[in-house]
Amino acid sequence: MTLGIYVHIPYCIKKCPYCDFNSFGVGKQIPEIEYTNAVLNEVELYRELIEDLQLSSIYFGGGTPSLFSADSIGKIIDKINKLTNTRYPIEVTIEVNPKTANIEKFNSFRDVGVNRISVGLQSLSNRKLKVLGRENSPYDTYRLFENIIKARFVNYSSDLMYGCSYESLKEWESDLEMALEFETTHISAYCLTIEEDTAYGSMYAKGELPLPSEETLSDMFMLASELLECAGYYQYEISNFAKNGFECKHNLLYWRGDNYLGVGAGAHSHIKPSDYPVWGERWANIKSPSLYMKKVFRGSKPVVFQEVFERETAIKEKVLMGLRLREGVSLSVLAEKFGVNLITDNVLRLVDEGFLDISHDSLRVSKKSLLLSDELIYKVIDSVVY
Repeated sequence: MTLGIYVHIPYCIKKCPYCDFNSFGVGKQIPEIEYTNAVLNEVELYRELIEDLQLSSIYFGGGTPSLFSADSIGKIIDKINKLTNTRYPIEVTIEVNPKTANIEKFNSFRDVGVNRISVGLQSLSNRKLKVLGRENSPYDTYRLFENIIKARFVNYSSDLMYGCSYESLKEWESDLEMALEFETTHISAYCLTIEEDTAYGSMYAKGELPLPSEETLSDMFMLASELLECAGYYQYEISNFAKNGFECKHNLLYWRGDNYLGVGAGAHSHIKPSDYPVWGERWANIKSPSLYMKKVFRGSKPVVFQEVFERETAIKEKVLMGLRLREGVSLSVLAEKFGVNLITDNVLRLVDEGFLDISHDSLRVSKKSLLLSDELIYKVIDSVVY
């Protein structure tokens, strides 16, 4: 069985108003050494679970993990490699925001084993960057990509966001066209989502955050899909586009329902054992970094939530995540593993109407229906006979 390991580093210089990730704006007061040691200790706590699994990826997310030194990142990579059945090369990603890494840091990241950079670009519009509460300028982003290329990285990704206040279709098109100049191997294009426990959530509840209409958001989604695919990027997941062979291996673990261990404050895990009828297990860590470190240093796993999957839950998860991918879900795997025939009368009706496609043993959302993907996925789930 393959395994990906996600390492959560929750510290940021400043918390963005739209962000609902487990992150904390602490300026430069980051307990890097203490937190790194806690992560190393937590990985050790899972030695028996992971030592026989084949490692496929490590992903450093946050927060802003690029605030940490390459020395700390390298120690965590080395620890994971020693405890797992690693077959090189594996994908090792670190998230980076403009202004948090220079050429020296990129060189150091590469030297300790990082081979993929994910840039939290969000926008190249000065106006949008201010609206999104970002600290960087477009110039910072251009300089960042120059340094990534100088450091000889060939696999690097850009995250873009659309749907912010007063954004026009033309402004979004400009963002996409400028982002293409960087010739990244992967682009994620996310619609701004308003979450309750954020500064934006509070503003929206008070009517202080005007947003584009649903029609405009639909046009933005279609524009991104058409423009990026014309530029040579394949839309392998609803919001993710990649050049051939550069899909994010780690994120594919999530969407395919494979194994991943999350370490760090607030990290989530999913392990699918081979001994059925145990259909899978997931858990989540304490969100507070200080409480997380205290628990780990006491020799305890910092878990606050745990769930063992029933068969029905496992089926729903497989369909829910798999239909986000353009490859879809395997009908034979669902039949052999779960004893489920996904092709019900309701599903066949959606196929006849052109909303879903069936081909080569896969059920998937049709290209024209990607905008309706969430609605369609739940219709498929509701039609399953358990």
